Amino acid sequence: MTEKQIEYGFWHRDKTNNFPPDSITYPHEYKGQAKLNIACSQIFDMTLTQQKKLVKEWVDFLPNCKDVEMLWVTTHLTQQLFDSVCKLKKLTGLNIKWSSIKTLDNISNLTSLKFLKIGGSAKVESIKPLTTLKNLEVLDIESFKKITDFSPLSNLTNLKFLSIKGGIYTKQKVDTFEPISKLTNLIYFSTAMISCVDKRIDIVFNLKNLVTFNWAFDIPKKDMERLKTELPKLKYLPHRYYEENMKKLKASFG
Repeated sequence: MTEKQIEYGFWHRDKTNNFPPDSITYPHEYKGQAKLNIACSQIFDMTLTQQKKLVKEWVDFLPNCKDVEMLWVTTHLTQQLFDSVCKLKKLTGLNIKWSSIKTLDNISNLTSLKFLKIGGSAKVESIKPLTTLKNLEVLDIESFKKITDFSPLSNLTNLKFLSIKGGIYTKQKVDTFEPISKLTNLIYFSTAMISCVDKRIDIVFNLKNLVTFNWAFDIPKKDMERLKTELPKLKYLPHRYYEENMKKLKASFG
């Protein structure tokens, strides 16, 4: 992991290292590379029928891309396309921008998966299939509107990076973050746009390896000091850019 990934998250863009690579639209553009970035929908100069046909081409084509190890899907992902992605046995990294996925069941086929991001996916009905990913080290999930109980994630004991967040306009509801205290290998834990009654900061005090911590709620000064005491490896604290951003905001208004 780079220092920028440790501060900003594993999926932080790094174009100098082709992370992610430039996107392609059509299957014939794929040349056997290990990193693949697909943008096959939301194409303005295509009719809806043409776009559906193109997505179907990718559904049929993807299982043949046996050398793909890292995959980004930077446009809308359908359930059919997701299920096709789940046939890529060598896949170690998967980044989904947003989707209409309802079931994650087939993700259990990705036994080599280490790095996973599932962006805005309001229709996901259960996160239990994620618990089959025993090698998972990075998990970033966003806007799972039907999910409030994140306790199944406590079984992913190899996790080093965890991010749970809502969308721009809708907060992610979370029953409690208490189960996260079991993930003692975490070095990065980030929350944003969260609705949760239980806002206790002490749930992270068991995460002694934590280097980066972003918290969706206000933190009193006394709790901030406790963080520094309880988490000796903590380098990037919550709200660390608040004062700098406020200065920029004031400067912009004169």
